[in-house]
This record gives sequence, structure tokens and C-alpha cells, in this order.
Amino acid sequence: MIMKSQSQMIFLLFIGYVIVYIDKTVMGFALLPIEKEFGLSTTQLGYITGIFFLAYSLFQVPAGWLNDRIGYKTMLILSLCALGIFALCFGALGMSFGLLLLFRFLSGVGHSGYPCSCAKAVVSNFSVEKRTFAQSVLLSSAGLAMTVGPIIAVSALAAFGWHASFVALGAIACAIAVLIALRVPYQRPERTTKTQAGGQALWRNPTVLLLFLSIFCVNIPSYGLMAWLPKFFVQSMGMPLEISGYIVAAGGLGIWISSLGSGWLVGKYFQNREPLVILTCALISAAAIFAIYHTTTAVAASVLLFIGEIFLMATFVTAFTLPMKRLPENIMGSAIGLINTGGTLGGFVSPIVIGYLVGQTQNYAGAFIFLALAMVCSGLAIVPLMKSGKAAALPVTG
Repeated sequence: MIMKSQSQMIFLLFIGYVIVYIDKTVMGFALLPIEKEFGLSTTQLGYITGIFFLAYSLFQVPAGWLNDRIGYKTMLILSLCALGIFALCFGALGMSFGLLLLFRFLSGVGHSGYPCSCAKAVVSNFSVEKRTFAQSVLLSSAGLAMTVGPIIAVSALAAFGWHASFVALGAIACAIAVLIALRVPYQRPERTTKTQAGGQALWRNPTVLLLFLSIFCVNIPSYGLMAWLPKFFVQSMGMPLEISGYIVAAGGLGIWISSLGSGWLVGKYFQNREPLVILTCALISAAAIFAIYHTTTAVAASVLLFIGEIFLMATFVTAFTLPMKRLPENIMGSAIGLINTGGTLGGFVSPIVIGYLVGQTQNYAGAFIFLALAMVCSGLAIVPLMKSGKAAALPVTG
């Protein structure tokens, strides 16, 4: 069947995105019962979270290449099915540390194909003037997932346990894949041409390198908080798991508000001053994140996380859209892929480093210093771009 409206397609892709983000969100809460069941160290827990992002980083470029050749609809279906099947396996067959690592790695492989396929679907079905809003709606799914995801995760883990919760999540992901197969239109992939900028030339572009570093740094606190905050609130601050879920949901609300509003505000009031916005937002976010460690109440933690996530997301959105304003069209696709790979590598490094720091010090002080410093570095990385104009086009290789 064919889509009846663009809004229906965006709705289905949005729901798929929510499931993708919930898969990452629920892991932070599932680490607590997993740690108890298998007697794992904090370092091992970090590997379970980090290996997902390693797979995402390694397979993001191949997934984009495959997307251009078999079409966005096929990739959307394959990606959600893979994520769903391996989430199901994680819950049903994850009976050892090795199997947990394997299934999270394979889930990361499945996840790698979804963002690029959604972007291709938007480009293929929306006019130029409508693409930015359509893409921002999809990106706002992170905020929704981080708002309702923790509450759902805590309830599901308490009622059914982590095994059954991941089985259910996997089944839902596969069901959405079926809906996309039925309702999203198929479009024959376009024949690709050899007009991409060479990899070496891309790496020599200072704008690409600085944005790669900035996105890498900003995703360290982004995914580090997602993975370790529930454990910190429960084990270090002595809060009930359900209270930690509401605190994380407050951060998710900040992400949702920021993802919908940052692009509009920056475009309307801070045109050509994006690097200054990035630096300012990064510093405010770093201060709020570091202050979470010193708070003593759930209300204060919620407020600080809400503020921290608002400015973290503003940093990310502004930095991630900067290539569209600073880079020439002939390297845009390759540059975006490379810059986003920096972000996924940040998601790989963060939980592993936090697990190591907590394991060595037996407290979270070093972890929060690490997260705050990474946020500061994400802003400082952009400082050289404050006085630079549009990047010169790089040579095109045949």
C-alpha cells in the first residue's frame, strides 16, 4: 500500500525513532538488575553500553552506502528488524556477559541504518523548504523517548524484569518495521556518481575536523548521563529507582524542548554567530552537569538535569546544523557522515571511561568532572570558527 500523506510517514518514522532511543535509554536502568544478576564490575557494565556505540560507529558509513543502493524503505525495515530481533535476543538469550556484549553489538549494527534512512526518506518526500521542519520533528523523538522512556522502563523492569522488558521492546520494534513495510512508499534508488570529495581532502578541512571533535565531545556527556545516571541516583544518592526515572524524564523534557526550539531561535536571532552560541551553551551545560554531583535532593537534581540537557541539546543541534551553512555542497554528504561518526565514537568512549573511573575511585566525582570537561571541550573546539567564513570547496575526485 502507498502512503496517503507525508504526515503519516513522519509519524511512523517518528515512532520508530522513539523506539530506537528507548532502546538506548532503558539500558541505563537495566544495568542495575544486570549487575546484580551476573555480579559484573562497573568496567564490565561500561563495556555493555559502549559496545553498542562501537558497532554504531563502525557500521554507520557502510549503512549509508547501502542505503543509497537498496533504498531507504528497505534499510528502514532491515534496521528496525535487526534492532528488534537482537533486543529480543538480549532479553531471552542474554545468559552470560559474552552474550550480552554480542547482542548489544549487533543491536548497534541495526541502529546504524535508521538515522541515515530517515534522512533519505525526508529528502525524497519533502520539498526543500519543508525538510528542516520534518527532520527536526524526527530529531525531537529523542526528547520524547528520554521523557517517557525512563518512566516506562522503571515500570516495566519492576513488573516484568529486564529479560521480559527487552523481549517486549524487540517485538514492538519488529511490529513497527511491519507497519513501515506496509505504509511507507518504496522509491527506486538513484544511480550514484563518483563526485564525492576524497577522504584525504575531507580530513584536511578544518571545519570538518573541528565539528568532528565538538560532536565527539558533546556526546560524551549526552550518552554518559543516559547510561550511568540511574545507577548514580540509586546507589550513590540512595534514591528509589522510580524516583531516578522521574529525574531522568525531567532531562528528557529539556532535550525535547531544546531540540524543537534551538534551531528556530538560532536561525532567527543568532545567524552567523553559531560558534558563540555553541560555546556559551556548552559552558552552561557543563556547569549544570557538574552541579548534579553536589546536589542532595531529587528536585534539585531534576532542575539541574533539565537545564543541563537544554543547553547540551542546543550545543548539539547548533553544531550539527553548522555544516549546512559553512561547508560547500560538493562535500556535504561525506562531511555529515564523518562528523556524525565522531558523535557515535563519543557514545562508545563515554560509558567505558565512566565505568573505569567509578571502579577505580568507588565514587562518581571523577565521572562528573570527566563529563563536564568534555562539555567544555565541545565548546572550545568551535572557537577557531568564530571568525572564519564559509569553507572553501574542496577538490572533487572522479
